[in-house]
Amino acid sequence: MPTPREQSSRPLPMFLPFAACGLLATVGVARGAGPDVSADDARGSLRAPRWIARITAPLSEPGSAQAARATSGNSTDASSPTVKRTAAWTDMLPGAKPQADSAGGEKPAVSGDGSSLKRWLSDRMSTLPKPAMLVPPTKDSSNGTAEPAPRLEPGGDESAAMTAPVAANPDEMPTLSIDPASFRGVLPGKTTREEVISAWGAGESFTRDDGTQGFAWAIEPFERVEVSFDGESVASIRIKLAEPVAVADLARQLEIADIRTVSVVDDKGKPLGEVYPERGVILSLVPDTKTASAILIEPLDAESFVLRAERSFEASSASALADLLYAVQIDPQHVRAHRLLLAMTSAQGKWTQALTLADRAVQLDSTDPWTQIKRAGVLIALDRPEEARVALEAVLARESNSPLVTAQVQRLLGRAALAGTAPNHQAAVDHFAEAIRRAAPIVAKKSSAAQPAACEVLLDAHLGTAKAIADGTWQQKGRVIPKWLSRAEAIVTDFQGADAERMILELQLCRGALAAAAASAEATDPMPWVKRLLGLRDRMSEAIADPWRRRQVDWEVGQGLDDALAAAQKRGDADDMLDNATLTAAYLERGAEQRELTANERRELGELMFRIGIMYSLQRGDHSTAVTWFDQVLPLWDDNDAVARNADVGRVGESYVSMAISYWQVDRRDDALALNRRGVELMVAAVDRKQLDERALAVAYGNLSTMYAEQGDESQSRNYAEMASRAEATGNRLR
Repeated sequence: MPTPREQSSRPLPMFLPFAACGLLATVGVARGAGPDVSADDARGSLRAPRWIARITAPLSEPGSAQAARATSGNSTDASSPTVKRTAAWTDMLPGAKPQADSAGGEKPAVSGDGSSLKRWLSDRMSTLPKPAMLVPPTKDSSNGTAEPAPRLEPGGDESAAMTAPVAANPDEMPTLSIDPASFRGVLPGKTTREEVISAWGAGESFTRDDGTQGFAWAIEPFERVEVSFDGESVASIRIKLAEPVAVADLARQLEIADIRTVSVVDDKGKPLGEVYPERGVILSLVPDTKTASAILIEPLDAESFVLRAERSFEASSASALADLLYAVQIDPQHVRAHRLLLAMTSAQGKWTQALTLADRAVQLDSTDPWTQIKRAGVLIALDRPEEARVALEAVLARESNSPLVTAQVQRLLGRAALAGTAPNHQAAVDHFAEAIRRAAPIVAKKSSAAQPAACEVLLDAHLGTAKAIADGTWQQKGRVIPKWLSRAEAIVTDFQGADAERMILELQLCRGALAAAAASAEATDPMPWVKRLLGLRDRMSEAIADPWRRRQVDWEVGQGLDDALAAAQKRGDADDMLDNATLTAAYLERGAEQRELTANERRELGELMFRIGIMYSLQRGDHSTAVTWFDQVLPLWDDNDAVARNADVGRVGESYVSMAISYWQVDRRDDALALNRRGVELMVAAVDRKQLDERALAVAYGNLSTMYAEQGDESQSRNYAEMASRAEATGNRLR
């Protein structure tokens, strides 16, 4: 779900449109969209803030109305909720080789020999952290200790002071040193007209063509000082320098050199000024130089923080987030700030926050299709596909939709059809087909500003079709699925955009191919795609400096590797399964550090941790290591409705019983008893629902009997022994 992106010399975008197994929204404010997302909006230009015209306005003259925009690095956002199935846990064990269907048909153009990559680890494991708890702690960024930066002059708003940015740790969100500037005791937004006249005397009155009124003074050593008013309060102070001063020198003199600035440029990209948002200061530049001719002081403006956030996306998502949060604090009605926060939280997998922001953005502007599309994507990520479908169909019903908006809606309707507990594969294919029909002509127009966005939609629709076919009941999968993947490969190959954008599309391609492989053994050989995915991850890491964005990449890589594990299981390939699963967990752990895991994500991560623990337990008899993995499973599964909703309750119960054995072996006996009892409760519920053969309870009851016997509780041991005998003798089976 992209944000505005510059058209030349773009670094790797921050927001990654990984939609292979989730969702992708590539239009809207993320590309400069306003009320409607047209082809022009898809690339977009930043609207000039209301104060920008004053930078070049002559003193006591009407402000020039020339268009201006801020040079802010633009970025691409996306989210990739995990809406997929994982394989049966016991089938992941070496030796459990299900009968794989023959894989035939055409193969996509994938470089690399998969046979050399049976063990994905190679030398990568030494560089990855040992997996730990996958539920990231909430960080408190309010305890900064740095001294606030000085004001231009004493007399600023003391109540607005905050701690300075902490640059030492890029992982932490910096706090802002808010300290509005004043001049000779006059503070814009606070000082009144009467107070100015009382302190400075009566100045020369002026009225500009735009109706702005104020007074001017000749105050040494400056050439001229103008104060304009908004009603009875000071609106701004313009200080004309006697002669131009180098921006760097002037910033040092004003003690604002340590503040991150945002440049203001005209339509031709020429700099007009440098803005210091925390101070409300703008340095007006002499054309084609790095010298300042005037200083403009105004009340703090949310727009300046938003513009700086847009520029910071590429270098530091944490800094951009801090700016956006402050922007909505001082202007709760700032629509673009809410949309950008929505894009950021979605990209970082903070879905609950994203939904709150989406609802607020819809309230602020109910006519914007991008916000509606983005909100629907968040609902899919939260496993609420029916609500997403209703929202998307409401957007589709509008008559003014551009082809790109329609393509986006159809693509997300396809993803919604694949989500949930009862996916509709035929409906998904139909929606993807319509998305392709709408997006293909846009991609064909090489000069179209919307082409990159359309290309992302087109790619995801092809990958979604491959996934729907792989997951559904279709004939000739081995011939059809590789064709769709090959066409998706061609979209990436033919892409004419920047290398950074191409890498994002390639990552989307790898994710989509592995998702299809996980759904059907007839789809594609996963090993070449794994090799390509890991190589791509290395290249992207070299191009990305921002640690938050690197974590997003690692999360996507981990999700792809998880699909590869499921694909290997479908093919009956258990070689190096333990090492490969451990690598997968390491990527997911690092990627999850800034995420707020959804119920489905917690369930799936728990499944992976359980598989690893079981392999240590059964393969190696290493119960101590197994328990370290099981300790991570429990908080992911406890109080998680998705575990019972999306998985076989009886199988989950058996998993608890299996974990209890390892806990018993390492003398954590109270934990073992609690886990076994919990497992029995779930298995009994599955028997009542006729999802499990009652004889399966014999093992669980027998284990409890043994445990209580060793604990010296003969009464409980006899009770469970009798229950085990009855369950074994029942022999009831599902029909």
